[in-house]
Amino acid sequence: MIISKTKYEASEAEIKALFSFHKMGNILDIAVLGNGEFNAAYKVTCDSGVTSVLKIAPPADAKVLSYEKNMMESEVFWYSRMHEKTDILCPEIYASDFSKRIIKSNCFIMEMMPGKPSWEMGFSDQEYEAVQKQKICMLTKIHRIENDGYGYIQTGLMPSWYEALKNMALMLVADCKSLGHDTPDGEQFVRFIDKYEKLLRAAPCRMVNFDLWDSNILCNEETGKICWIDPERGFWGDPVADFVALGPGPKAPLSAKQKELDIYNEMAQDKILLTEETEIRYALAVCYLALIEEVEKYVRYEPDNPTYIRNAIDSKEMFEMAFKLL
Repeated sequence: MIISKTKYEASEAEIKALFSFHKMGNILDIAVLGNGEFNAAYKVTCDSGVTSVLKIAPPADAKVLSYEKNMMESEVFWYSRMHEKTDILCPEIYASDFSKRIIKSNCFIMEMMPGKPSWEMGFSDQEYEAVQKQKICMLTKIHRIENDGYGYIQTGLMPSWYEALKNMALMLVADCKSLGHDTPDGEQFVRFIDKYEKLLRAAPCRMVNFDLWDSNILCNEETGKICWIDPERGFWGDPVADFVALGPGPKAPLSAKQKELDIYNEMAQDKILLTEETEIRYALAVCYLALIEEVEKYVRYEPDNPTYIRNAIDSKEMFEMAFKLL
């Protein structure tokens, strides 16, 4: 498991008390789960025959980024949106507890879904392409869900994508400075947001996941179907932002993702066409991801941690690619 400075370490007594309070049954087994880098997760088996996942937010005194505060409440919200508005396969929430009375941090208990993260599956090229098509289909479904306020639920919604993206970027720049570091690339990004204000004000407002990496997709070997997990980094905003996780990834321009755009547009209610405007909107989304990776390494890892080094390299390369388009 990846070592992180934000994970809550729950005791067996805390977990048993939480499950007892929510009438989930008597616990038979508890096991640490997953390679996530932020929340803690436990696989919990009960005598009721139900195996579930307990997910716990970082402790109150953990250093987290501004947009990550109270993010677990928004995760429960995004799961509810998918269940209510789409047929996307994702876990059912059995109980959520934001009281901090038993476990001293926000937490929820959800359905344990069968399958493995898609990166573990050893797919052939053909099998991998089929899974990517299912992922893109999922995106077309959440992108039908509209809203009239933009940004993160947990930090307050804005009347346009311009104001929301600028606020999101400025929060990260402020986080970086509060941690004792400057971010010239982040400040250049904010200037580009102002440069493209008119374009951003015209962007649609949709449910955006912004985290649809292979690690957040479970694949069921028996059915061939995929399940979506960990939607906590979602926001209301420009749907083209979700293309950062598709095809050759966020270090490539939108023009390198024509195949993914074609698959998307075969199924989408509203098409995303490759134009100069969509390329710019996409590049600004890449800048936002780059800024997240640049700043988050300071709060999660020590400088000699391989993930700290990965974030530093990846963010620089993403900024370089995006700035050439802007």
